[in-house]
Amino acid sequence: MKKSLWLKQAVVPAMLMLCLALSGCGVKIWPSPVKSEDIFKIASVNGTRSGSCLTVTVKLSGAYQNLANISMQYQADGDGPGEGCPTCPFFPANRENYIPGSSNISSDGAILSFTECGLDPQKSYRWRIVASNVYDTLGLAISDVFTAAP
Repeated sequence: MKKSLWLKQAVVPAMLMLCLALSGCGVKIWPSPVKSEDIFKIASVNGTRSGSCLTVTVKLSGAYQNLANISMQYQADGDGPGEGCPTCPFFPANRENYIPGSSNISSDGAILSFTECGLDPQKSYRWRIVASNVYDTLGLAISDVFTAAP
């Protein structure tokens, strides 16, 4: 008699725990970004040229905290290798990547600022900003093409 009572007291709670544990199992899916909540856009871009350096300030709107990296793509105007003409399509020959939090970029919330040096002070450059979201499926934010005259 004692054995059957002990068996009921041990088996019934164990079966209930097993049922509860199995009810937690099921189809699990990876979380996916919600476009309306996780996307950001480039609100404004400003570039100031000083000799061989170009200082760029970018303002983001939306979920700017999802910025993975930002890059400046640029191309010199001229007739040398990798250079283009002012009326030619923009095919950037150079790209510099900046990662938020690194020493070569400063940020104040949605406003980022960096300086690209090593430009030829005698040439004009066409450039644009491309920002990547931490969620690859949301795509890139791409600015217009700007010109930095010497």
